[in-house]
Amino acid sequence: MRIKKWAVMALFCGIFLTGCSKQTASKEASNSSNKSSQSSKSSVKKTSKASSSSAKAVKLDAAKLTPQESGSLITLYCADRFGGEWSNLLQAGQNGSLTITLHKTSDYEFKQPGSGYAYEAAASGQTGTTYYTLSGSTFYFYQGVKVAGSGSFLGQATKQEMADYIVKKGQLAEFKQLAKKVEIVDKSGQTQRLSEGRSGYFTIPAEMQGTWYSASNYDGETTHSKYVFDQSTIFIQDDKHNRKGHTTTLYTRAANYKAPDYPSEEQIKKAEGWGLPKIVQYKGINYLNVMGWYQGAGDGEYFAVHTENIDGNDVQVLICAGGAGIWVDGIAYRSQAMAEKMQDHQFDDLNYSDSDN
Repeated sequence: MRIKKWAVMALFCGIFLTGCSKQTASKEASNSSNKSSQSSKSSVKKTSKASSSSAKAVKLDAAKLTPQESGSLITLYCADRFGGEWSNLLQAGQNGSLTITLHKTSDYEFKQPGSGYAYEAAASGQTGTTYYTLSGSTFYFYQGVKVAGSGSFLGQATKQEMADYIVKKGQLAEFKQLAKKVEIVDKSGQTQRLSEGRSGYFTIPAEMQGTWYSASNYDGETTHSKYVFDQSTIFIQDDKHNRKGHTTTLYTRAANYKAPDYPSEEQIKKAEGWGLPKIVQYKGINYLNVMGWYQGAGDGEYFAVHTENIDGNDVQVLICAGGAGIWVDGIAYRSQAMAEKMQDHQFDDLNYSDSDN
């Protein structure tokens, strides 16, 4: 089985656009009271580095982190890398708890606005000045952010880069403890800037969130694709037809909104990158169906997480399908290595079109 060329091109050309980680004992800062002049960054309690042999044996899979664990990871990483307000935040979180609040990116003026949300990281019950955004698989970090402002851009990293960083730093125990203190709050729906029938953001099923990889052969050439699912966005990229990739933000539609039969060019342009989602069950599998916001004809694209037996092991795969028959046109995996190994493999229990057999 292969991802059909038309499916790849459809994703690229706009079916979403308009129509689809033995640690050594922690060194307690017993003499910290004699060093009150140190910066807030150095005042944050840190776990000492793990031995090199232990660090090599530990792997934190960023793709499997919960939203709370992601908040803990980002806070630890930014506190160590950038210090300043992020260090203050970490200290507050260790002494109390943290809240990650989701806002609309359009309410701010970030250098890298990302897609869908602006994430405010703050001590619970307080207004935060530390934020991050997400575009594709890359996070962008800020501090000094004011309401409707921009703040100072600090840097960027992927979630796996951050995971590898805290493992190397020996902060895995802190990561696990802090994750228990993180609360996620969605205030994005409170914005007044939504328009064209958008009533809020659609939350992608947790099991689907993260990064998936596929490899398929067409006309003797292998195409490598990557799918990144965030809370409400889908980023798709491949090395043949869509090198830059494209992000689709999923919105819920107001019940009283009637989409125009013939949207204007201005409406179509404005809705570029908006996806209209719904959950569809077909042959016992729950699919996420994504149509373009103003898509009239066609069936959109379908995605589902399903378990298959590979070499005697139960492995979760991402089904990519399309068409009226919800025919499978691609399978993605949690690692590139698995995608290469299983290239174009067809599973007996899935629904393929006759032309793929």
